[in-house]
Formats: sequence, structure tokens, C-alpha cells
Amino acid sequence: MRIGIDFDRVLFRTDEFKEEVLFSEIENFQETYSKIDGVYSPEKHAEKLGISVKKIMESLDKASEYLYEDIKLLEESEHEFIIVTRGDPVFQEEKVERSGALKFVEDHVVVQEKSKDVKGIEFLVDDLEKEIEDAGVEGFHFQRPDDSVKDLLEFLEDR
Repeated sequence: MRIGIDFDRVLFRTDEFKEEVLFSEIENFQETYSKIDGVYSPEKHAEKLGISVKKIMESLDKASEYLYEDIKLLEESEHEFIIVTRGDPVFQEEKVERSGALKFVEDHVVVQEKSKDVKGIEFLVDDLEKEIEDAGVEGFHFQRPDDSVKDLLEFLEDR
């Protein structure tokens, strides 16, 4: 089965990354952090902070430290996993690539405005129920720390 799997808070420790890297290493990042139409914009944020976008992008060098360890289990599955993530195309693409997640999945797609029903996925794993509903496919509402990749794979086997 072709399965879309969200990146932030499912495969990547997003909240810890923000707290330990972005909020602590870039002055006033937390106070000025916001999303425009539900998507973070590093360009607009850098402008608001009076810094270069490069400074924000450099923070992604630490992304590999925030990948959940259990992502490795995806390689053992007979299912085809595709990261389907929402965000600014450049920032999100860089974050996914620098995290090292791509070696455990078949492909990845960054969406900004459309639903996560992409590349013929038959199932979506996401931490937001609304994303699953909007995609119009079956799904698994994934909530860390209650859920793990092992739990997901067991759920898929029982289907």
C-alpha cells in the first residue's frame, strides 16, 4: 500500500527543534514566530527580525538530531511510505532533506495549499485529523508520545 506520512511531530521532533534550536539560537525568534495562512515563511520572519534568511536556514544544519529514532522501522515494512508535509516549499524541503529522513522512505512531497492526497496515496498518517479528513483517504491519527512507528506498523498489519 502507498502511504503518506506526515513529517512534523510524526517523524521529526518539531517542538523540541523549535525550542532548542530556533527559539534559543535566534534572538527574538519565539516572540516574532507566526504562520501566514497556516504555513511558516522564513523570508517574512527574517524580514521581521531584521536578519538574513540564511541565518534561519543555517539552523536546519541541526535537523538530523531531531529525527525520531523509530523512523528506521519504515524500511522494514512492505508498504511504500512517502513523506507528505505541509510548509514553505524551500524551508520544509531543506528540513526534510537535512534531517536524513529521505533514506527511510520512497519519496516526499511538500504541499502548501492543497490537501495531502498526493501521488496516489491510499492512506495518510498525520498528527492532525483535519489533514486526514481533507485528503479524503483512510488514515491513522498519530499522536506522540502515545503512538510510535511500531504501533503504526502493527495497525497496518491488522487491517
